[in-house]
Amino acid sequence: MNKLFLPQYDLNMTLLGGQSFAWDFEDGYYYGFTKDKVVKLKLDVETYHDKPLLYWQTYPKKDNFDFVEKYLRLEVNYPQIIKKIQKDKYIKLAIKQYPNLRLLKQDFEETLLSFIVSANNNIRSIRKIIRSMNMKFGKSLNVNGKKIFLFPETEVIANAKLNDLLECKLGFRAKYIKGAAKHLLKTDLSKKVTEMLESDVRNSLLEINGVGDKIADCVLVFGLGFDNVTPLDVWGRRIFEEFYKLDPKMKYGTMRNWASNYFEGYSAWAGQFLYEYIRNHK
Repeated sequence: MNKLFLPQYDLNMTLLGGQSFAWDFEDGYYYGFTKDKVVKLKLDVETYHDKPLLYWQTYPKKDNFDFVEKYLRLEVNYPQIIKKIQKDKYIKLAIKQYPNLRLLKQDFEETLLSFIVSANNNIRSIRKIIRSMNMKFGKSLNVNGKKIFLFPETEVIANAKLNDLLECKLGFRAKYIKGAAKHLLKTDLSKKVTEMLESDVRNSLLEINGVGDKIADCVLVFGLGFDNVTPLDVWGRRIFEEFYKLDPKMKYGTMRNWASNYFEGYSAWAGQFLYEYIRNHK
């Protein structure tokens, strides 16, 4: 496996904490899947206490550092971001409790379809549903004798029979994920989003049945890397209502904009720390 110096990076919290549903931890390694590849990671903090090493490999194309760098967002100035967002006792407590938590940048289509599965759902159930979809509709790769099923291609989901999707325990989400996949193919949105403004991307996402503000913002953060966006689910709203005393009647967009301004464009990072803190301590 390849290796690189990786300071200030909590792989477990980052990969398994709800930003992505595509990772499993087995036999000391993290295995992640996309539509066309598998990534295998291991962080060694025992041997080199002052220099934690990330062992990594990609499959079937080996040594795809480009992908790993972008996915793990290794290019960001993490200390600068942490310094910027430490504005009050709550975020300081959250950072102290969950040091080295990071944000991922995943494939746009996979992020959108995965977060449609997340509607009115919990992390454990989401992960189970997605793996069921992988087995039914995705391809598979053999990684060192281990068979791993990949996320289904968007076209496969779009053309799938509704009853087959329902067999994956999608429930009411089945028609939404199928409709979203068809919409992506029809509009070619995936090729346009990287050149679009945040507001235009959000408006385009909100045109898709089954996509509301929260899912759209999750896609903006975890699929496109917009650092100034905070997805506001039940926990997200509770953060700003309880900690920052914002009016519970405040509109979604107004609360999101308040957070973006308060954390000076890094509310995605602050929001993730606070989300983990309030979810595990309240």
